Amino acid sequence: MKKKYFINLLIVLLIITVSACKKEGTLNANLDAIDRNETAKTDLDRWIDDNYVKPYNIEVKYRWDAFELNLSKDMTPPDESQVIPAMQTVTDVWIRPYETVGGADFMKVNTPKQFVLVGSPQFNGDGTITLGTAEGGRKVVLYVINNFNKTNTQNVKQMIQVIQHEFTHILNQKIAFDPAFILITKSDYTANWNIPSLDEARSLGFITQYSRSNPIEDFAEMVSNMLMMGSFEYNNIVNALPADPRTKLRKKEQLVVEYFKTAWNIDFYALQQAVADAVDQTAPVILTNSIGPNNTYTTFSASPATETPQSAEFLGVWNTAKTALGAQGFTLDKYDMAFRANSMMTLRYYFTRGTTTYFADTDYKMNFDPNDVGRVKLVPLNPQPSGVTYGNMDFIRNSMTAVDNYIKNNEFRFDWAPNLVPGSKGAKGAFGAFYKIGNNDSYMIGTLN
Repeated sequence: MKKKYFINLLIVLLIITVSACKKEGTLNANLDAIDRNETAKTDLDRWIDDNYVKPYNIEVKYRWDAFELNLSKDMTPPDESQVIPAMQTVTDVWIRPYETVGGADFMKVNTPKQFVLVGSPQFNGDGTITLGTAEGGRKVVLYVINNFNKTNTQNVKQMIQVIQHEFTHILNQKIAFDPAFILITKSDYTANWNIPSLDEARSLGFITQYSRSNPIEDFAEMVSNMLMMGSFEYNNIVNALPADPRTKLRKKEQLVVEYFKTAWNIDFYALQQAVADAVDQTAPVILTNSIGPNNTYTTFSASPATETPQSAEFLGVWNTAKTALGAQGFTLDKYDMAFRANSMMTLRYYFTRGTTTYFADTDYKMNFDPNDVGRVKLVPLNPQPSGVTYGNMDFIRNSMTAVDNYIKNNEFRFDWAPNLVPGSKGAKGAFGAFYKIGNNDSYMIGTLN
């Protein structure tokens, strides 16, 4: 026991001696050499401060930090040159419409306080990809930043739709939606939502496949799709469905609209229009870039005498042709243009005798002016292809002279029609027009599909 005590006492004395020596020495540590992980602010950082931190207290995190993400996934950092275009679009198309309709303070109070940007998507084991996530009402992660193109309407809509979806979750975490929403399609939610088709999902009363995953995602999908489709496209989709799914979607729509009004005092339809206006100002749809195979629009069609109001000049030449064809014993009904590859177009007239409908075709080359967007000259091919429908055109050519001369002897500007329904640009069923160069009051209006 004496030996143990002696050793312990010796250790205590050594500790005291060492401590005393430390007090007597001079500390020459260079604390500036310690890495505090601080980075000098760049112009990009100052832009974020001015546009997000100061007005909204939102952090935009673009420098790579894997701990903000799923460590089990391989992802790519964002390209810094993409940050301002993406986040300016977020301001213009997401924040501003809410401020316009919900008041200046709405977004300051309710926005998530951090955006984390990722260059690539997050690839999931089930074959799907994640484009955005929200965590706890505070953080939104935006993926695919490196592929973002501010002038591309679909890029803009896709990114903002992700934010609208995640922001809906944040709003729902603060104020829950009506539980009646859950009951509308209660029996058709499924964990395997990505296997059945979109058509099947809509036949059951869901706006997207992902809506079927659970009621919370369903509500967020309703909000984000109604906002980013716009009223025209959304209503076209719903109205084309059979009665049962149409009724279910209208019930869901009603509960969404009521939620925004009662919970947040926001007119949802006004917000929908404000978003459509913002998209059109930020990334307007250029009609000439949207036609042709594998594109938004493949046809332009009209029944000038009965629907789709035409200009007085074109309606006049149409009626002249209609009278001439009537003298041949036929009724001129309508026409359409089929947009084909390599700027080719087939103009088809529909004419009838009794219950029989005939087709008469002419192929045109659409010569677009590369220096003047939308300006086009429609030039008939010479020679024309052979076949019954082209032969039919030879048969009625003299009667159609007035219309044919209007089309082939003028230059046009191909653009959206004057009676365009707000929010319909880029949607099936929108109206387009060929405006006669030198006289904007002379035009052909048609429905785009």
